[in-house]
Amino acid sequence: MASPKPVIAPKPTATKAPAVIAKPAAPKIPAVIAKPAPVTRKGESGGYSGIPTTAAKTSTKTPIKTGGGTSSLDKQFAEGMKQIQKDKEELKKLLEQYNKGLVGGGEEDGGKKEEEGGGEDPSLAYAKMQDEKARRNAFALLKDVFTQYGLSDLASTIETLMKEGYEAEEATLALKTDPRYNKAYITRFRGNELRRSSGLNVLSEAEYLALEDDYTRTLKSYGLENYFGVDKSVKQSAIADVIGADISAVEFTERVSTAVDRVKMADPATKSAFQQFYGIGEADLVQYFLDPKKALVNLKEKAVSAEIGGAAIGQGLAATATSAEDLAKYGISREQAQVGYRTIAEELPTATKLGQIYDEEGITYGQTEAEQATFKGLASAKRKRQQLVSREEAAFQGSSGTALSSGALSTQYLRRTSSGGQF
Repeated sequence: MASPKPVIAPKPTATKAPAVIAKPAAPKIPAVIAKPAPVTRKGESGGYSGIPTTAAKTSTKTPIKTGGGTSSLDKQFAEGMKQIQKDKEELKKLLEQYNKGLVGGGEEDGGKKEEEGGGEDPSLAYAKMQDEKARRNAFALLKDVFTQYGLSDLASTIETLMKEGYEAEEATLALKTDPRYNKAYITRFRGNELRRSSGLNVLSEAEYLALEDDYTRTLKSYGLENYFGVDKSVKQSAIADVIGADISAVEFTERVSTAVDRVKMADPATKSAFQQFYGIGEADLVQYFLDPKKALVNLKEKAVSAEIGGAAIGQGLAATATSAEDLAKYGISREQAQVGYRTIAEELPTATKLGQIYDEEGITYGQTEAEQATFKGLASAKRKRQQLVSREEAAFQGSSGTALSSGALSTQYLRRTSSGGQF
C-alpha cells in the first residue's frame, strides 16, 4: 500500500499594515457658552450657586503616539479645553459684576460706561424722575397756597427758588423770612408783624385768614361790608391794624353790635347825648367803636352813659357826661335810668321850689340830690328831702286843707301859686 502523500500546509500570508492611521474626528469646540440660569442679587432669597460644574468631557484614553511626540489631535483638544476654561472665567467675572450691581452703570465698569456716554441704571433713572415729579408737585401746591393768600405775584419767585434747587419747605421759609423774597409776604400779613412788635404770638396763615373772614362776616351782617374799603389791598391793611391789636372775632362782634344796636339805632335822645358827651356823630360811631386803641370795656361804659343821659334828656332834664358816667359805673342800666328819671321829673319841680323857700336854713335840693336819692339811695340826699317835708309840716301844721299822706304834701306855697304837685 502506498503511503499517503504528506499534506503541505499553505504558507501564511503576511498581514499588511495600513499605510495611514485614520484620525478620529476632532471634538467640536462649542462656539457659544450656554446662558446660565437667572442670577439672584445679594440680599434676595436663594442666590447664585456658582459656575456650572459640568464641563465638556475629556478623553481618558491614552493619546496614540506615532513615531513619538504628541499628535495634532492632542494639541487641538488641549487648545479647546483652554478656551473653555477662559470662557468660564470670563462668565464668572460677569456674574460677579452683575451680583454687585456693576453692570449697566455701576461703580467700576458701569461708571466708565457713564463717562463714555453709556446708559444709566434704569432703576436709578426712574427714582430720579419720581423725585423730580414730586418736587414739581410740591412747588405747584406751594403756588396754589400762596395764591389763596392773595400772593399770586409770588409765582415767579417760587419758580426762581425751584430752579435754584430749593426744596418746597426751604422755599416756604425763604418766602417768609429771607429779605430777598419776603416783602410781599410781610405786606400781606402785616398784622402778624404788629403782633410780633407788641410781644404777642403771631398767627398761622390759616388762623389769620379765618380771622379776616370772621371780621368780614360780622360787618356784612350789619350792612357794613365796605367799612374797611372796597379795594382789596386797602381792606387787608385796615384789617391788619385790628388783628395786630389782638382783637378777637368775638370782641370785634361786640364792638360793632354796641356801636350799631345800642347807639346808632338808639332813640334820638341817646344819640344826642353821645354826641354831646364825646363829640361823635352818628356817621362816626362805628369807626369810634372799632378803634383798636380804645378798650372795649370803656366803649361799653360810654354807650351806657349815653343811654343814661338820653333818659334824662328824654324827660326834659339836664344831662352831663360826668353824672351819666358816674351812674354807669355805679351799675345803673338804661331801663333803670328811664324809670328813675321819670320819677325825678315828676317830683323835682316841687322839691326845687321848697328848696328855694328853705334855702336860708341851708336845705337845698336839686337834680343832683334827686339822682343820688333815687339811683344810689344816698342817705344824705334822702335826709334833705325828708327835712323839706318836715319843715313844710311844721310851718303849716293844723292848717285846714293841709293833707299829708304817703309823702304827698300840699303846701301854702303851692296854694298861693295855684299850682299842685307831689313830693
